[in-house]
Amino acid sequence: MGNDVWIGQNVTIMPGVTIGDGAIVASNATVTKDIEPYTIVGGNPVKPIKRRFDDMIIALLLELKWWDQDEAWLDTHLERLVSTYDRQTLRELLKSK
Repeated sequence: MGNDVWIGQNVTIMPGVTIGDGAIVASNATVTKDIEPYTIVGGNPVKPIKRRFDDMIIALLLELKWWDQDEAWLDTHLERLVSTYDRQTLRELLKSK
């Protein structure tokens, strides 16, 4: 199970499946295969619905790994972390690590 994952109600996850960082699994879904990072899936068995962000934003988020930062860093950058993600903001956050 990755970080920053949201799993809906009544989801069944089969053994050995990997759920990537930032993924969203819709309620009542059955996860039978790996889910790519920042992908929204649903159904029985799950199928991709859409990606949450474009490939560049996903790559920057995976490099940033905000969930591994210390509390002081998170406090300092919280406002920017909860705003709309754009390439420039994420690059600036990466430099501040």
